[in-house]
Amino acid sequence: MNSITWTSHPIKDEPRLKSACLIFIIIATSIIIGWSFQSNTFAWVSFILLTLAMARYFLSTKYTLDETGVTISILGYQKPFTWAQFNRADQHADGIFLSPFSTPHRLDTFRGQFLKTGAQTHEIFHVVQQHIISKSP
Repeated sequence: MNSITWTSHPIKDEPRLKSACLIFIIIATSIIIGWSFQSNTFAWVSFILLTLAMARYFLSTKYTLDETGVTISILGYQKPFTWAQFNRADQHADGIFLSPFSTPHRLDTFRGQFLKTGAQTHEIFHVVQQHIISKSP
């Protein structure tokens, strides 16, 4: 299998109203924090931290699937995951959720990875399923 690579940029893919609301919330929260602490420094720090927390929404994320696993790249930082780390793949309307647990678990949110696939969800899910099912006994 050759590697499959795609890029996701949610701020461009999502409705403009949703993006505008998110930006408004970040700015309003930063202003409120700055006002409540009476410090412009706190306002800027909160603005920067909230923006960084939403980096996957504002910046493009590159995904690569190959024989060894999945690599997620954002801002030049690459995080590789092997297929052995995942035991379940769940298909959603806008992507694929990879979980280390074979059944739904309360820690899925913290241990799993969501691959935002857009229109290619079915093709990518088929490839992911082959790798996850192939390691089952």
